[in-house]
Amino acid sequence: MIFYFTGTGNSLATAKALAEDGEPVVSIAEVNKTKAYSYTFKKGERLGIVFPEYCSTVGKPVLDFVRNLDVKGHPYCFAVITCGGVVSFAAGLLRHELAERGIRLHYATFVRMPNNAITYSPAPPEDKQQELFRKADVRLAELKEKLRKHTVRPVRGGLLATAFQPLLRKSSSTVPFRAEDGCTGCGLCAKRCPEEAIRMENGRPVWVKATCAMCTACLNRCPAGAIEYGEKSAGRDRYVHPDLR
Repeated sequence: MIFYFTGTGNSLATAKALAEDGEPVVSIAEVNKTKAYSYTFKKGERLGIVFPEYCSTVGKPVLDFVRNLDVKGHPYCFAVITCGGVVSFAAGLLRHELAERGIRLHYATFVRMPNNAITYSPAPPEDKQQELFRKADVRLAELKEKLRKHTVRPVRGGLLATAFQPLLRKSSSTVPFRAEDGCTGCGLCAKRCPEEAIRMENGRPVWVKATCAMCTACLNRCPAGAIEYGEKSAGRDRYVHPDLR
Protein backbone atom coordinates (compact mmCIF):
# COMPACT_ATOMS: atom_id res chain seq x y z
CA MET A 1 0.00 0.00 0.00
CA ILE A 2 1.33 3.41 -0.99
CA PHE A 3 0.09 6.61 0.64
CA TYR A 4 0.69 9.88 -1.14
CA PHE A 5 0.18 13.59 -0.61
CA THR A 6 0.01 15.82 -3.64
CA GLY A 7 -0.95 19.36 -4.58
CA THR A 8 -0.25 19.51 -8.30
CA GLY A 9 0.32 15.85 -9.16
CA ASN A 10 4.06 15.18 -8.84
CA SER A 11 3.76 12.84 -5.87
CA LEU A 12 0.62 11.17 -7.22
CA ALA A 13 2.42 10.34 -10.48
CA THR A 14 5.40 9.07 -8.48
CA ALA A 15 3.22 6.85 -6.28
CA LYS A 16 1.48 5.37 -9.31
CA ALA A 17 4.80 4.69 -11.01
CA LEU A 18 6.10 2.82 -7.95
CA ALA A 19 2.97 0.79 -7.25
CA GLU A 20 2.96 -2.91 -8.06
CA ASP A 21 0.01 -4.43 -9.91
CA GLY A 22 -3.05 -4.21 -7.71
CA GLU A 23 -1.27 -2.33 -4.93
CA PRO A 24 -3.56 0.34 -3.42
CA VAL A 25 -2.52 3.97 -3.87
CA VAL A 26 -4.20 6.04 -1.15
CA SER A 27 -4.51 9.81 -0.68
CA ILE A 28 -3.13 11.08 2.63
CA ALA A 29 -5.47 14.07 2.41
CA GLU A 30 -8.47 11.72 2.26
CA VAL A 31 -7.13 9.63 5.15
CA ASN A 32 -6.80 12.78 7.25
CA LYS A 33 -10.38 13.75 6.44
CA THR A 34 -11.88 10.31 7.19
CA LYS A 35 -9.57 9.54 10.14
CA ALA A 36 -9.00 6.03 8.75
CA TYR A 37 -5.55 5.61 10.27
CA SER A 38 -5.53 1.90 11.21
CA TYR A 39 -4.01 -0.66 8.84
CA THR A 40 -2.93 -4.27 9.14
CA PHE A 41 -0.05 -5.56 7.03
CA LYS A 42 0.84 -9.15 6.30
CA LYS A 43 4.42 -10.34 6.12
CA GLY A 44 6.12 -9.03 2.99
CA GLU A 45 3.60 -6.25 2.34
CA ARG A 46 4.77 -2.69 1.76
CA LEU A 47 4.00 0.62 3.41
CA GLY A 48 5.06 3.42 1.10
CA ILE A 49 4.81 7.15 1.78
CA VAL A 50 5.27 9.54 -1.15
CA PHE A 51 5.14 13.28 -0.58
CA PRO A 52 6.72 16.62 -1.53
CA GLU A 53 9.17 18.43 0.71
CA TYR A 54 8.26 21.96 1.71
CA CYS A 55 11.06 24.25 2.95
CA SER A 56 13.31 21.17 3.08
CA THR A 57 11.06 19.51 5.65
CA VAL A 58 7.82 17.55 6.08
CA GLY A 59 4.53 19.36 5.54
CA LYS A 60 1.70 19.42 8.10
CA PRO A 61 -0.69 16.99 6.32
CA VAL A 62 2.00 14.31 6.16
CA LEU A 63 2.99 14.88 9.79
CA ASP A 64 -0.67 14.67 10.84
CA PHE A 65 -1.00 11.40 8.95
CA VAL A 66 2.14 9.81 10.40
CA ARG A 67 1.42 10.95 13.95
CA ASN A 68 -1.95 9.22 13.86
CA LEU A 69 -0.91 6.12 11.91
CA ASP A 70 -1.81 2.83 13.64
CA VAL A 71 -0.01 -0.07 11.97
CA LYS A 72 -0.35 -3.72 12.89
CA GLY A 73 2.29 -6.04 11.51
CA HIS A 74 5.78 -5.30 10.27
CA PRO A 75 5.64 -3.98 6.69
CA TYR A 76 8.58 -3.01 4.54
CA CYS A 77 8.39 0.77 4.88
CA PHE A 78 9.81 3.19 2.33
CA ALA A 79 9.48 6.87 1.53
CA VAL A 80 10.00 8.77 -1.70
CA ILE A 81 10.19 12.55 -1.49
CA THR A 82 9.52 14.69 -4.53
CA CYS A 83 11.39 17.98 -4.69
CA GLY A 84 12.02 20.75 -7.18
CA GLY A 85 15.48 21.79 -6.10
CA VAL A 86 18.01 20.80 -3.49
CA VAL A 87 17.84 17.50 -1.64
CA SER A 88 15.62 17.89 1.39
CA PHE A 89 16.14 16.89 5.03
CA ALA A 90 12.62 15.49 5.27
CA ALA A 91 13.57 11.81 5.38
CA GLY A 92 15.26 12.11 8.77
CA LEU A 93 12.26 13.76 10.37
CA LEU A 94 9.93 11.20 8.83
CA ARG A 95 12.09 8.38 10.19
CA HIS A 96 11.87 9.90 13.66
CA GLU A 97 8.09 10.35 13.51
CA LEU A 98 7.54 6.81 12.24
CA ALA A 99 9.77 5.40 14.97
CA GLU A 100 7.53 7.14 17.52
CA ARG A 101 4.70 4.99 16.12
CA GLY A 102 6.79 1.83 16.26
CA ILE A 103 7.37 1.75 12.50
CA ARG A 104 10.82 1.30 10.99
CA LEU A 105 11.65 3.31 7.87
CA HIS A 106 13.77 0.91 5.84
CA TYR A 107 14.51 3.08 2.83
CA ALA A 108 14.08 6.70 1.76
CA THR A 109 15.16 8.71 -1.23
CA PHE A 110 14.07 11.61 -3.43
CA VAL A 111 12.92 12.18 -7.00
CA ARG A 112 13.37 15.55 -8.65
CA MET A 113 10.25 16.96 -10.32
CA PRO A 114 9.27 20.37 -11.78
CA ASN A 115 8.90 23.08 -9.16
CA ASN A 116 5.32 24.05 -8.30
CA ALA A 117 6.11 26.58 -5.56
CA ILE A 118 5.46 29.59 -7.77
CA THR A 119 5.13 31.77 -4.67
CA TYR A 120 8.94 31.49 -4.47
CA SER A 121 10.20 30.96 -8.00
CA PRO A 122 8.75 30.46 -11.49
CA ALA A 123 7.76 27.04 -12.73
CA PRO A 124 10.24 25.66 -15.27
CA PRO A 125 9.41 26.11 -18.98
CA GLU A 126 7.78 23.25 -20.83
CA ASP A 127 11.00 21.92 -22.38
CA LYS A 128 12.67 21.80 -18.97
CA GLN A 129 9.63 20.04 -17.53
CA GLN A 130 9.85 17.36 -20.19
CA GLU A 131 13.55 16.88 -19.47
CA LEU A 132 12.79 16.46 -15.77
CA PHE A 133 10.02 13.96 -16.53
CA ARG A 134 12.37 11.88 -18.70
CA LYS A 135 15.01 11.78 -15.98
CA ALA A 136 12.38 11.00 -13.35
CA ASP A 137 11.07 8.07 -15.43
CA VAL A 138 14.55 6.53 -15.53
CA ARG A 139 15.08 7.07 -11.81
CA LEU A 140 11.67 5.67 -10.91
CA ALA A 141 12.25 2.53 -12.97
CA GLU A 142 15.51 1.91 -11.09
CA LEU A 143 13.91 2.76 -7.79
CA LYS A 144 10.95 0.45 -8.38
CA GLU A 145 13.35 -2.47 -8.77
CA LYS A 146 15.12 -1.59 -5.52
CA LEU A 147 11.83 -1.38 -3.66
CA ARG A 148 10.65 -4.65 -5.18
CA LYS A 149 13.71 -6.28 -3.58
CA HIS A 150 12.96 -4.57 -0.22
CA THR A 151 16.32 -2.84 -0.26
CA VAL A 152 17.36 -1.48 3.13
CA ARG A 153 19.39 1.70 3.59
CA PRO A 154 19.86 3.45 6.94
CA VAL A 155 18.00 6.75 7.22
CA ARG A 156 19.67 9.25 9.50
CA GLY A 157 19.17 12.80 10.60
CA GLY A 158 16.04 14.69 11.50
CA LEU A 159 17.34 17.63 13.48
CA LEU A 160 17.86 19.81 10.39
CA ALA A 161 14.36 19.08 9.14
CA THR A 162 12.97 19.97 12.56
CA ALA A 163 14.87 23.25 12.44
CA PHE A 164 13.07 24.14 9.21
CA GLN A 165 9.60 23.64 10.71
CA PRO A 166 9.32 27.25 12.04
CA LEU A 167 10.24 28.56 8.58
CA LEU A 168 7.57 26.36 7.02
CA ARG A 169 4.93 27.62 9.45
CA LYS A 170 5.97 31.22 8.85
CA SER A 171 5.67 30.80 5.08
CA SER A 172 2.27 29.06 5.27
CA SER A 173 0.13 32.14 5.91
CA THR A 174 -3.08 32.28 3.88
CA VAL A 175 -3.32 36.08 4.17
CA PRO A 176 -1.76 36.77 0.73
CA PHE A 177 -4.21 34.48 -1.11
CA ARG A 178 -6.94 36.19 -3.11
CA ALA A 179 -9.31 35.49 -5.98
CA GLU A 180 -9.18 37.96 -8.86
CA ASP A 181 -12.13 39.13 -10.96
CA GLY A 182 -11.66 36.20 -13.33
CA CYS A 183 -12.91 33.78 -10.64
CA THR A 184 -15.93 31.82 -11.94
CA GLY A 185 -17.03 30.52 -8.54
CA CYS A 186 -16.52 26.87 -9.56
CA GLY A 187 -15.47 25.92 -6.02
CA LEU A 188 -12.70 23.54 -7.09
CA CYS A 189 -10.17 25.35 -4.90
CA ALA A 190 -12.26 24.67 -1.79
CA LYS A 191 -12.91 21.07 -2.83
CA ARG A 192 -9.22 20.36 -3.41
CA CYS A 193 -7.81 22.06 -0.32
CA PRO A 194 -6.41 19.30 1.96
CA GLU A 195 -6.60 21.55 5.02
CA GLU A 196 -10.18 22.71 4.36
CA ALA A 197 -8.81 26.24 4.59
CA ILE A 198 -11.07 27.57 1.82
CA ARG A 199 -14.82 28.12 2.01
CA MET A 200 -17.10 29.41 -0.73
CA GLU A 201 -19.07 32.49 0.29
CA ASN A 202 -21.39 34.22 -2.16
CA GLY A 203 -19.76 32.34 -4.99
CA ARG A 204 -16.22 33.38 -4.07
CA PRO A 205 -13.43 31.54 -2.24
CA VAL A 206 -12.57 32.80 1.22
CA TRP A 207 -9.52 31.58 3.14
CA VAL A 208 -10.89 30.79 6.60
CA LYS A 209 -7.75 29.47 8.30
CA ALA A 210 -4.64 31.45 9.20
CA THR A 211 -2.31 28.87 7.67
CA CYS A 212 -2.55 26.03 5.20
CA ALA A 213 -0.40 23.25 3.74
CA MET A 214 0.93 25.50 0.95
CA CYS A 215 0.44 22.65 -1.49
CA THR A 216 -0.49 25.31 -4.10
CA ALA A 217 -3.34 23.21 -5.50
CA CYS A 218 -5.69 26.21 -5.40
CA LEU A 219 -3.12 28.48 -7.00
CA ASN A 220 -1.84 26.18 -9.73
CA ARG A 221 -5.01 24.25 -10.56
CA CYS A 222 -7.55 27.07 -10.75
CA PRO A 223 -9.21 26.56 -14.19
CA ALA A 224 -9.51 30.33 -14.63
CA GLY A 225 -6.03 31.16 -13.33
CA ALA A 226 -7.78 33.60 -11.00
CA ILE A 227 -6.01 32.91 -7.71
CA GLU A 228 -2.92 34.87 -6.72
CA TYR A 229 -0.59 34.87 -3.72
CA GLY A 230 0.15 38.51 -3.09
CA GLU A 231 2.36 39.79 -5.88
CA LYS A 232 4.66 36.78 -5.82
CA SER A 233 2.65 34.64 -8.22
CA ALA A 234 1.56 37.44 -10.54
CA GLY A 235 2.52 36.84 -14.15
CA ARG A 236 3.99 33.40 -13.47
CA ASP A 237 2.92 30.32 -15.41
CA ARG A 238 1.00 27.75 -13.39
CA TYR A 239 2.28 24.20 -13.06
CA VAL A 240 0.25 20.99 -13.02
CA HIS A 241 1.64 17.51 -13.67
CA PRO A 242 0.32 16.05 -16.96
CA ASP A 243 -1.57 13.33 -15.03
CA LEU A 244 -3.84 16.02 -13.55
CA ARG A 245 -4.17 18.36 -16.53
